[in-house]
Amino acid sequence: MSPTKCTGYSIDKRPASYDDYEFTLPELYRKIAKEELREDDEIREQSLTQMREWIAKHPYIRKCRTDASFLLRFLRFRKFSVPTACEALERYLAMRQTFPDWFKNLDCDEPLMKELLEDGVFTKLGQNQDGRMVILFSVRLLNPDKFLPIHQGRMMALLIETLLEWEELQIGGFQVMLDFTDTVMKLYGSWGVTDMKIFMDAVNRSYPIRIREVNGVKFPKFAVSILNLLLTFASPKLKERIVCHKTMMEWKAKLSPELLPKEYDGDLDLDVLRREFRKHLEDRRSVILALDEMDIDTAHYSSLWNQSNLVENEVEGGVAGSFRKLNVD
Repeated sequence: MSPTKCTGYSIDKRPASYDDYEFTLPELYRKIAKEELREDDEIREQSLTQMREWIAKHPYIRKCRTDASFLLRFLRFRKFSVPTACEALERYLAMRQTFPDWFKNLDCDEPLMKELLEDGVFTKLGQNQDGRMVILFSVRLLNPDKFLPIHQGRMMALLIETLLEWEELQIGGFQVMLDFTDTVMKLYGSWGVTDMKIFMDAVNRSYPIRIREVNGVKFPKFAVSILNLLLTFASPKLKERIVCHKTMMEWKAKLSPELLPKEYDGDLDLDVLRREFRKHLEDRRSVILALDEMDIDTAHYSSLWNQSNLVENEVEGGVAGSFRKLNVD
């Protein structure tokens, strides 16, 4: 089910009234929400009320969406623990304003962004039988001569913000499929430590996303040390969910048969799927850009991203051995 065709949302932290929410997803998602996230109609309504009251009284949040579709992504991310969902919202708002070059003005019509999307690096394949949204990254299609880490990071931010509008994703989470066939060293070597820290913090802690599994294949030996460095910034839970498979056959076995693209001996047409998602991005362009209007006083959150935290993370994580389930070409 595609997100509602709303052209805009209020960012008044104390609106005169709030929208009513009705759960309209298939029964599978109601079951996942109850069993994995502790969500039911009563808890959802109580949690939304508490979170809205907290936002209204917050001394540092100046402007923020309070519609159910926005707040539920944080409540589901934190399994309806209202205090930790509120902390997640604070961190998300502060991240976007602390690193605007990475996370603001995410415009699908911006020339570089448009070219990145049209190159076919990303495809939304659909939902699998477990209710997870399955996404494919064909990494070899990424041009490292043209697109720097910040361009790649901005594309990821746009994709995450857009995909989070699907309630199916908020509840079922992601299954990420990564094909590293024929990738070149320059693609990996362009990422500096600061780039890695900013990107991994966003994926790990600041975006309310549930990454259920990551499956890679054909990862090159020459990039293992760089990947291990990147993963020093990953949470232990995320590391445990990453597997790089020995063979393409093993990797394909992780995909539901109905989600196999033609390029991998299935039936899905990647060009059609990419065009459909591109149309969706265009339809939601104003909604995504309007996220920039939310506002928080970042002076109270600067310590979250200071250099001492960066160094600590590197020392504690180490470089060797982070990617325990790695198989490389």
